[in-house]
Amino acid sequence: MTSITVGIAAFVAIFGGVLFGIAAARLLPEPHLNMETRNAVTISMAVVGTLSALVIGLLISTASTSFSARTNAISNLAVDIVRLDRSLARYGPDADGIRHALHAYAKAKVDELAAGVGGDEMGMRTLAMLETISDQILDLRPADDRMRHIQEQSLEFLNNIATARWLLIENDKSAVPGPFLVLLIFWLSILFASFGLFAPRNATALAALLLCSLAVAGGIFMILELAAPTEGVIRPSLESIRAAIDQLGGH
Repeated sequence: MTSITVGIAAFVAIFGGVLFGIAAARLLPEPHLNMETRNAVTISMAVVGTLSALVIGLLISTASTSFSARTNAISNLAVDIVRLDRSLARYGPDADGIRHALHAYAKAKVDELAAGVGGDEMGMRTLAMLETISDQILDLRPADDRMRHIQEQSLEFLNNIATARWLLIENDKSAVPGPFLVLLIFWLSILFASFGLFAPRNATALAALLLCSLAVAGGIFMILELAAPTEGVIRPSLESIRAAIDQLGGH
């Protein structure tokens, strides 16, 4: 499911808990709603609220790490593409064809990232292009030690590009475990059900609970957006690779 679908489901579950609590308050006899009961429920829900806060903090940290890892991989990919191009430029005219192939690879890669190619596809088209560039560099015949050093340096940059590619694939899927998320939504639902159980029966209280439910569901949506950087609305910027393409085109 997409992060939008899960966010909507979370809102329905959480605010549904509020409505369940309000309905239960009307059906339960008065002894079940006295001050002693309210205190017992409040103390119990404090434990659930603390657990929910800890889990949300953990999920935010995990999602942020996943998003940052993908952003760094994209930046490193752009830098190594430019470094490889400059290295090939130093090699001489024999590497011009490889530079054109590298430019084509960079354009294909940015299109692939913008489209959000799934990890199961693994970007096979760009992988084939990268392997072709590797073969072309290996086929170079250096005339002296300087050119041989540049060839080795180019292969090192190419290896860095391949590493960044696999990191992008590894960080393609959501970093939030599904059962963890289901348990969190369940905790929040029963927590908000306790709010509805003892909330005043007026529009102001209902509106406040509605907005709080929406805010919490929005927080879950944002966590999922960060945890799955290629599947949602919020994605890492590709400007670094586009800037690298412009630099390659300028040469």
